[in-house]
Amino acid sequence: MASSETDSGCPGVEEGESFVKLCVLEGFSESSETKALIASLPEVHGDRVTSERATEKFLVTMDRYQEQPHLLDPHLEWMVNMMLEFVRSDTSPPSLVHLSFKFLYIICKVRGYKIFMQLLPHEVADVHPVLDLLSRQDPKDTGTWETRYMLLLWLSMTCLIPFDLCRLDGHLDSDGGKAKESTMDRILAIAKSYLLVSDSSRDAACVLVSKFITRPDVKMKRLGDFLDYSLTTITQTNDLSPLDVGMLDGALQSLGKLFKHGKRDDLLQYGRFSFPC
Repeated sequence: MASSETDSGCPGVEEGESFVKLCVLEGFSESSETKALIASLPEVHGDRVTSERATEKFLVTMDRYQEQPHLLDPHLEWMVNMMLEFVRSDTSPPSLVHLSFKFLYIICKVRGYKIFMQLLPHEVADVHPVLDLLSRQDPKDTGTWETRYMLLLWLSMTCLIPFDLCRLDGHLDSDGGKAKESTMDRILAIAKSYLLVSDSSRDAACVLVSKFITRPDVKMKRLGDFLDYSLTTITQTNDLSPLDVGMLDGALQSLGKLFKHGKRDDLLQYGRFSFPC
């Protein structure tokens, strides 16, 4: 048995024709380079070639930690905060915002959304800015789906705040005498619309549904209606149509997560309608 070195610098063990890589990282060694790369986003976002080069460099760095993503944990907060600073700045052009969200998605993919989304700010003051930014996105823009994916996860985190959404609405009839849409209805409409898309935003929308519909204030008013909507979607779709298959996937995924995360007592009364014998 002879020891050898892989092309990537990882020690290996060679035995006959088999080769076993023993690549165990000890920590996030690219901290300084990554900080400089993120800091350069305001300079590179405007040029497609330089932004793609920066994205590829960041992707290669993060991919090294696919097998040991926990090594990123001590560095996640400062990376996320640097990019959210660009996102939240009123002076940031759309291209910088989208590039920042693309970087955030790369980290999220490596670390896993369940852990990563906990790093996203989730104060009461974050609900409307995130909702407004998400409302301005174009679901048909194939080049910015990472932005929509991350915003849906971010909105999911804000839905975990224990407060009544009605407190955010104020006077709903104060907009020129016309009734404004409530925050609850706006979030529900956003969630439903993204359950129908064909990109990964649909997966994030399912997460949003599971967090939003199970809120105490929302389940009292919207749980039954949402279940009716989902079951109607399922029964009316044609599994031979690619578009309908996507709609079916969104409805089934959202129901699965809803029944997984919801309380049994809340959902039991709808069981015979959701799963008829």
